[in-house]
Amino acid sequence: MRTKNIVLMLLAVLPAFQAVAADASQSNETVAVHFAFSRSMFKDINQNDAVAAMKVYCKVIGDADGFDTSSGPIYLDGTHAIAEMLRLKKIDIISLGTEEYLALEDQGLSGPLLMATINHKVTEEYVLLARDDSAIRSAGDLKGHSLIILNDLRASLAAVWLEVYCREQGLGPANQVFTKVTTSTKATQVVLPVFFGKVDTCIATLSGWEVMGQLNPQVKKQLRAIAVSVPVVPGLACFRRDLPEAVKQLLLKSADESGAKPAFRQVMALFKTEELSRQPDSALDGTRQLIATYHQLCAGTNQDLTSGLEAGLSQKASETKEKHMAADKQPAQPANAPPP
Repeated sequence: MRTKNIVLMLLAVLPAFQAVAADASQSNETVAVHFAFSRSMFKDINQNDAVAAMKVYCKVIGDADGFDTSSGPIYLDGTHAIAEMLRLKKIDIISLGTEEYLALEDQGLSGPLLMATINHKVTEEYVLLARDDSAIRSAGDLKGHSLIILNDLRASLAAVWLEVYCREQGLGPANQVFTKVTTSTKATQVVLPVFFGKVDTCIATLSGWEVMGQLNPQVKKQLRAIAVSVPVVPGLACFRRDLPEAVKQLLLKSADESGAKPAFRQVMALFKTEELSRQPDSALDGTRQLIATYHQLCAGTNQDLTSGLEAGLSQKASETKEKHMAADKQPAQPANAPPP
């Protein structure tokens, strides 16, 4: 999971560096582009290591290609900090969690959206697991049991989905369902405690659980899927809305072409990430619906603490979703799908 998150960030910015450098060489002008990262992208990465690596990375690219990265990438804590840097035009392209993006759409962020594909998908699904020989067979059996949740970038919306699932199943707030809830940033430390009977249930990514099942068929055999979430987009890269169109198009062109370059293919293969792809706003529809449902169900309660957003901005994601999908006459998609 750690290497997946690193490549999400590197793939988002490396094509951009190449495109801006090419433009600078043709015009004999120094082009400055400001890159930013939300610290939510570093949930399962040592932040000191990540910051040091990105600083060296930017300097090497800048020295080789002759464009201005002297400002260096900036690392921002929370949506308020991101909003302020957007106001000051200190961000041109940023990688951040999808919930943060939805809250900031109306404050200066825009597409096209760039998303990394893993297993040929830009989305992630969450799975609620219990031992097959336990008494937990359905949602109604969850009360009074312990839970461990994966807490990395790919699972950034797992707690939000859990809250929606518990409430839609008539169980009430998630913190009143489980006797103990813990988290871990490592998939093995989430799934294996349930496998060995030390924890009653867990939430992992469906892709991570399937990989563990391939490596250890006993894990797949002895764990039961109680529920699976709708597909959601955990994170993305996007642009400052008033970034000059010419610069944006250069960044997009380079991103579109990155998958054909051998150097990029080697990096993608090493980190098990296939490509960086441009996606339409509609790719976020399922994620918008989940977050909007979460805020509707939790309105007037303290459960917004489950959300990764700061006070005063958490509802923005819901309001933005309603604006984008007001014309959609389709019935709302349920927050969970049948288990595989």
